[in-house]
Amino acid sequence: MTRVLPPSLPSVDDVSDAAGTFDVVVFDHDGVLVDSEILAMEILSTMATEHGVPTTVEDAIDEFLGTSIDHVLGYIRVHGGTTDDEHFVDTFHEDLFNAFRSRLQPVPGMNELLTQISSSGLVSVVASSGTSERVSLGLTCSGLSDHFDPSRITTRDHVSRGKPAPDIFLAAAVKAAVDPSRCIVIEDSPHGITAARRAGMRVVGLAHRTPANRLQGADWVANSSADIEHILFGTTP
Repeated sequence: MTRVLPPSLPSVDDVSDAAGTFDVVVFDHDGVLVDSEILAMEILSTMATEHGVPTTVEDAIDEFLGTSIDHVLGYIRVHGGTTDDEHFVDTFHEDLFNAFRSRLQPVPGMNELLTQISSSGLVSVVASSGTSERVSLGLTCSGLSDHFDPSRITTRDHVSRGKPAPDIFLAAAVKAAVDPSRCIVIEDSPHGITAARRAGMRVVGLAHRTPANRLQGADWVANSSADIEHILFGTTP
């Protein structure tokens, strides 16, 4: 199993200081719980191109992954494109939600991992840059909604600043009634990792769709749910 880790950070094989030190596991939604990022990046690359900024799927992954729709709109404007923001947002969500209903799957192994987390006595919560509607639909379409208390789902709708600001993660800690230092975050984007660390939380970077070398701000980089299980519980991956 290949792992790419930043210098001086703990190896995923050395989790002696991790297992048992957390009460809450904070999951990003897109790209961590549900395999939605590729769907969103396909749609956003097409829409950005149509609005005057030629953008490939790879460009979209580099620039948009883990950010909010406001960031996308700003990117288009800065690069000379024009948008009717309300129409752009509505069209994006309509296309994305249709893709969710027909194509969305959970990230491999997440259903089993969430079951184990619950059985262990830890609490799973969601902290996402997406809208509440998007997260609710994503969890439902992927079959993961039963793992989460709706009152402990925090989205971009609940804070004034999205990632990489720490607000979403800090709000998630408040909802879970736990100190941020007792939270471990599972993220798949540099912006999300930055936000988690600013919130005072340790973070696992999940290299499912995201190249591992883009996650080097994380405490650990995992390639799979089995790696995350190993970090959380000290099990053999």
